[in-house]
Amino acid sequence: MGLDLKPSTDPRDFFAPTDWKALDDSDLDLGGVNALPLDVSDPGGKTALLLALGKDGKAYLLDRTSLGGIGGARAVERVARNAIITAPAALPTQNGSLVAFEGSGASCPNRVSTAGLTVLKIEAHPAPKISTAWCGDIRGRGAPVGAEGDDRLHGFRADTGAPVFAGGGPQGLRRLMHRKVLVAGAGYSPSMWASL
Repeated sequence: MGLDLKPSTDPRDFFAPTDWKALDDSDLDLGGVNALPLDVSDPGGKTALLLALGKDGKAYLLDRTSLGGIGGARAVERVARNAIITAPAALPTQNGSLVAFEGSGASCPNRVSTAGLTVLKIEAHPAPKISTAWCGDIRGRGAPVGAEGDDRLHGFRADTGAPVFAGGGPQGLRRLMHRKVLVAGAGYSPSMWASL
């Protein structure tokens, strides 16, 4: 028996934004970031979701068991002022999930206008919801894994965005060969999260 590689037209098997054609024509599609699977837990239970971040600056929250077809997102929110082309990091919490990505937030609640790090709060109940939790004032040259353009390691409280570390002296990280392995909390993305 051979493998069936024909594309599915069942809305459970694919997702595209309602304006997919215009996004594709303008190169603002969903192709800049891999979809991020999330198991969102809260008092209402556990929900299997998928977060897609687009070059249109929007976040699309999908049901992993049924992607929804064209326009079938469970929640859509403009979360960035520019295209999102990065690798997001997720942190499950007791009341939803936090997702961090490199980019200037569209609605930063802490009034950070020069944000280079945006953190979203993902909730599943009573209905799936995307909101901006906080934005970090970090302007690195590339994805903010905490090793900033100022050559210092930066760490933030995951729940509030309060800086917890901006240490090391100038040139402090240049002597390290493998910055990608620096971690500011066991099991979390490199230096993005501080243990709560």
